[in-house]
Formats: sequence, structure tokens, C-alpha cells
Amino acid sequence: MSQPIEINSHNFDTQIIAPSKEKPVVLYFSSSRHPKSEETGLLLQKYASILGFTLGVVNLDTPENAQFIELFRVQSLPDVRLISNGEIVDAISGLISEEELKTRLEKFFLSNEKQLLVEAEGLIQQKKWDLALILLDEALQTAPEDKKLLILKAKALLGLGKIDLAKEILSLFTEVDDEFKTARSLLELLEFHAEAAKTDIEGIEAQIYHEASVLASQNEYKMALSRFLDLAQVNKSWNDEAASKAMLTLFGVLGPKHELTWEFRARLNTILFV
Repeated sequence: MSQPIEINSHNFDTQIIAPSKEKPVVLYFSSSRHPKSEETGLLLQKYASILGFTLGVVNLDTPENAQFIELFRVQSLPDVRLISNGEIVDAISGLISEEELKTRLEKFFLSNEKQLLVEAEGLIQQKKWDLALILLDEALQTAPEDKKLLILKAKALLGLGKIDLAKEILSLFTEVDDEFKTARSLLELLEFHAEAAKTDIEGIEAQIYHEASVLASQNEYKMALSRFLDLAQVNKSWNDEAASKAMLTLFGVLGPKHELTWEFRARLNTILFV
């Protein structure tokens, strides 16, 4: 985490006002008398590291800092001020969710390109495929070779069931592209769509695999992983270990840091190696 700067009357101008003329800074008011606000302080440290902003902390337990209460009209804690060019551009008073805090910070510390990516990713997570596609198509008009945008467009197309169009985009990626592994994982996801289209399913194992593939094709990853895990428990060697391979494919789609990857990889390892 990025280390916050302790702010007082002596360094306020040099550590807050002067830097804010180059880039927005965040000022956070804290007090041990309001322990619930500590969570906000930790979140600010987290996003200061991620978004790269200066975080100044005014400890109101220090008597000499009491003047900041009147200066900034602090009425409740936690209290957060975003300062740009010496002016307060946003004020957050009271407890808010991490998601809301993140959104309000990103407005000031993300480039237009990054903001668009975040918005598109959010729409895809909400399964608003059509809205995401409109946004991405507009962005690709000015940056047609942007690989991150193309990956998101492929995800939106998959969500809409436009498999051939998604495959066409994903097939353009080569090993030199940063997003190549993601593209390959998404291409492998196409197999689930093909399996989901089948109607002649025979056998218990085949039925479970089909159900899980349908869920995966609908981006219901947690339920899909759960069903594939069920199949691995019933018969882990079925169809050349198809269940565990399918789970590895979904881990690749989700990414190594996703909570579902962590959860189900551990559960799969228990079945395979215990």
C-alpha cells in the first residue's frame, strides 16, 4: 500500500496545495474517537497505491490540527476531500461502500481510456451485453487495434450468443499480444457454447457435463464450476478428465486472481490429489 503523508499546518501548503496544481490529491481526516472510519482510511491507502495519488491524513486527535475542522467545515467522520489546483472538487462525508468510494476516486485519477474500459467491464459484469457493445464499438472507431477493447467486445458478443463474430475477433490475437492468453481462454470457452447446443445427451456424466457447459456459456461461472466439480467427484477420469480440464479453462477465463479461481482450484486439487 502507498504510505500516507501526515498533514499539519506546517506542511499543508507544500504537501497538499502545491502538488494539487499538478495532479489531484486526497485529504483524509481521521480520529481515534471514530474507529469506524479506520476502514475508509485503509481503503484510501489501497487505492492510493492502485491509482497513484497522494494521500494526506490529518489526525484530528492532535490539538494543533483542530483548526482544520473549522477550515474545512468537518462535521462528521470519516471525511475525505479531493483537491485539484488548490480547490475542493469532491467531498465525501460519512461511511460509503468501497464500490462507491472507488468510483468517485476513479473519476479523478483514471484516463479517459481507462474510464471507458472500467465502464465497459462494469456493463459486462452486469450482463448488459448490448450496452457494452455500443460503448466498445464507439471506442474502437478511434482505436481499432486496441487489444483490451477487442477482448471486451468478444466477451460482449459471447454474452449475446454471437459466437462466430467473437471467434473472428479472438482469432486475430497472436503470441506477441499482451492479451493473447485471455483470447485463447475465451476461444476455449467457445467449446462450452458448442456443447450447450447439443440435444442428444446420454449418461449421467454426460448430462452433468452438458449442464455445466450450458451454465458456462451463460457466464454463470460459479454454478458451472460447481457442476464440473460434481462431475469430477462422481468420475474424475470420465472422458479424459473432461471436468477438470473444463475447470482449468474457466480458471483461465476468470484469471488467476479471481475469487472463484482461488476457491475452486483448491477444491479441485483436493479431489485430484487427496
